[in-house]
Amino acid sequence: MHLPLGFGALALFSQLSSAHFLFPHLMLNGVKTEPYEYVREHDNGFNPSFTPEILESEDFRCNKGSWNHRSDPKTAQVTAGKDTVGFHLHLDFGIYHPGPVIIYLSKAPGDVRDYDGSGDWFKVYELGTADPWDGTDNGWLTKDLKYFEFQLPSEIPAGQYLMRIEQMSIHQPYSQKELYFQCAHLDIASDYNGPAPGPTIKIPGGYKADDPAILLDSWAQPPPTYFPMPGPAVWPN
Repeated sequence: MHLPLGFGALALFSQLSSAHFLFPHLMLNGVKTEPYEYVREHDNGFNPSFTPEILESEDFRCNKGSWNHRSDPKTAQVTAGKDTVGFHLHLDFGIYHPGPVIIYLSKAPGDVRDYDGSGDWFKVYELGTADPWDGTDNGWLTKDLKYFEFQLPSEIPAGQYLMRIEQMSIHQPYSQKELYFQCAHLDIASDYNGPAPGPTIKIPGGYKADDPAILLDSWAQPPPTYFPMPGPAVWPN
């Protein structure tokens, strides 16, 4: 039986969108904004990026081809210590690949639309497993969630920032992880003048192929009971 081209394309799109992740929506005080209204699009589609190659690539910042779209999104005006921000998945899908979700911030030296993410990144949010973890996919606190949102800490200096979400899928083959990531534009108002946020990492450079999170075997026997979150500690601790 021959299917019409339109039907086949629709079926393929549905299959891709249910198998892999995009994060095109900024969450702002509980509201899902329009797709790519505040989020940089990229040219990688629904495709994941794989370790170890992506860990040493500048594409690991905001995804392949995102620099081509840097001027497209608006910059969300938010206030540290007051507003909640985050990301919402595409097409109302939920996370079903086992693995953590992490959100980083990196301050732009000027207009975030001209910033390539080459500066320092600090972690402001992470969600991993239940404690204790039974080693199963159902033990991930990220399972089936459609969005990830947190209150901006008051301990963030004023300025424009890239906000980057990352989902690491740890399913088999365990020695090669799938990574999905995207960046949004924020302009953060703040009265904070304390120590700079940290610890920080560079992207690329902050993750290594031999990091415990990258090497973890999700099918090990006996099952793992602890997942070592990649990257630095969350700021503020």
